[in-house]
Amino acid sequence: MRDIKDFWLFSKDGLPIAEFTGEQALDKSIFGGLVSAIKIFSQQFTSKGLQSLLLEDNRFIFVSTLEGSAILVCRTSSKVKEKKVQKICNNIVKIFEELYDPNDIINWDGDVSFFDKFREKLENYIK
Repeated sequence: MRDIKDFWLFSKDGLPIAEFTGEQALDKSIFGGLVSAIKIFSQQFTSKGLQSLLLEDNRFIFVSTLEGSAILVCRTSSKVKEKKVQKICNNIVKIFEELYDPNDIINWDGDVSFFDKFREKLENYIK
């Protein structure tokens, strides 16, 4: 996990579900809204939408999960191979999908404690 600097999990509407951040803190509500808007906009051009974004020396990887009801965003150095990061992101998505289904996200009331089991499993994965 040292290859990933930060990652966030958002509902498709941009609501923050979980985050693990390192060096710099972002306003996750604003970032979630931006991610949601970019993903929806990019899907007008391709079926999968935006997969990654390069900003200076940072690469952001976007992975849809639970039939598009949630979006995982991982930030890494642009020097790290994208395929390696994609594998880690897919493992995080797998943990999430073992615990929840699309209806859990669609009917979610905004209480982040609903995702405590995910955070626990994720912390074990990170160690």
